[in-house]
Amino acid sequence: MALFSRDYEVFLLLAVPDAAPLWEAAQWTPFAASLDAIVAQARGKAGVRSHQYNPKGKPIAFGRLGWDAKSHAKWTHTPETSEARFMSLETWAPTWTLCEKDEQAPDLFLALANESLLGRAGKPLQFGQRLVCAIATDMGPAAAATLRQSLAQLAAQQDAVVFAHTRRQWGRAAYGGFTGAIQDMLIGGLFQPDDPHARPLDAATFRETWTLLDIPHS
Repeated sequence: MALFSRDYEVFLLLAVPDAAPLWEAAQWTPFAASLDAIVAQARGKAGVRSHQYNPKGKPIAFGRLGWDAKSHAKWTHTPETSEARFMSLETWAPTWTLCEKDEQAPDLFLALANESLLGRAGKPLQFGQRLVCAIATDMGPAAAATLRQSLAQLAAQQDAVVFAHTRRQWGRAAYGGFTGAIQDMLIGGLFQPDDPHARPLDAATFRETWTLLDIPHS
């Protein structure tokens, strides 16, 4: 099987602008715990990378990060580290290097971005965070259900303006390789070229077809 042809259940969550950031330790810790069992099922250890900047605009070096309490504590924000500016996070289970080595897309993929740092500082926002999570269908329906339940709870906490699902392959065959990979969806593959904050968040706003999911109410 080609790397790009693995099938995935993909979830999208767009949080209301004033939602508590998922990169805050108080928000991330329980969410990560809800996914620990899925991450543990992956064929290798997970790898995490986060792009953040200090008050002077210089990138912050975190070193090698995994999916464990010590790594979570390095990159998540607390009142003591609030000056750091979070831009994005990416989790691969197993690591991207293992995926390249065995030519198989990840079992689980997660990507998170801070909308205000995507060239929108000080501009009106319809959502403040974007989160894409994908799990390979061959991981089994129970794993997909666990991921969906965790995301539904998060969507409720963040009063999500969009909580949606689609099913697709990791990428699409093109020019002897592939394009449109799930790993590229977060920044360049979600929306049509126009500004998603300047138009209704309807079906025509997105590049792909998404099915809206119910958000539980507490």
